[in-house]
Amino acid sequence: MRNNGFIYHDINNSEEIYSWKHLLSNYSLEKINSYFENYKTSCLYYSTNFSRIEQAVKFLFTIEVQGHEFSPNFKNSIFPEKRTSNMPYYFFRIRKIEKDTNINNLQDIWERPSNQITNFQRLSKPKHSVLYTSLMPSTAMLETNIQKDDTFILIVYKSIKTFCYSDCCSFLYYNELTEEENMKRYIMFQLLRNEFTRILPSSYNGENQYCAAYNISNKFFIAEDACAIQYPSTRGLGHKNFAFLNNIKENLEFIGFRVCYLEEKIETLHNCKIITDGFWDNEQKQFIYFTPNSEKSKSIFENFYLKTMMSK
Repeated sequence: MRNNGFIYHDINNSEEIYSWKHLLSNYSLEKINSYFENYKTSCLYYSTNFSRIEQAVKFLFTIEVQGHEFSPNFKNSIFPEKRTSNMPYYFFRIRKIEKDTNINNLQDIWERPSNQITNFQRLSKPKHSVLYTSLMPSTAMLETNIQKDDTFILIVYKSIKTFCYSDCCSFLYYNELTEEENMKRYIMFQLLRNEFTRILPSSYNGENQYCAAYNISNKFFIAEDACAIQYPSTRGLGHKNFAFLNNIKENLEFIGFRVCYLEEKIETLHNCKIITDGFWDNEQKQFIYFTPNSEKSKSIFENFYLKTMMSK
């Protein structure tokens, strides 16, 4: 059951219940804070390396229970409600048009090839590619820092099947634990999620933070059977992002993109001009372009539900 950002859940596993209770009995609020501050000191405030960060995350909040290591996690496996083909889930991604921006083939609108990923990102490591999307175009614009007079490409995907995802926007409340025990878990959850979504000042090594975020997400938030994760936007209060981790093209279909020009920006409000729309032609193996008022564009982007989503 969901309610106000909480997912109420039964563990239904006596060993896991015991392990949680044992772990939480060993952590006062002061100890939780102390452990986390020590972690930040060792990983962020002083010179470090990726291996040290990985080890620090691995043992964060971990204790031994009956001869086995146990650490908290806030992983959940969610299947979205099934929808008709006329009302799929839509996801949005933006590419800012710069001198080296090329949209020539179909791969250009999907995730970057894994061999081009040389650095840690929030949810990926080198040689591992992820498709980062947002649930609203306005969120994607905030995430990519689109400014007045920028030209950009708004890429639109839709779901084509039901898939499992994890959600670190919501807290998994265990019904078998007491209110006090869940409060301790909630504090751990908030500390970890804030660290996962943190943006460091430019004076810090940003890739160290991304390395930490990647390891935190995998240890604490992403379920083993999840194809994607929903997480809070780092730039828009209340906005949400959605990253696809695997089986991307099995779950999504590219439906088209709009080339846009940002005429005006007032805080989080954007006034955009649509220049042209692009669609992939399977026979010609290339993108074909139409005016926003063309029948082709209307048949795709004038869909009532999509039009509503694109206005947000």
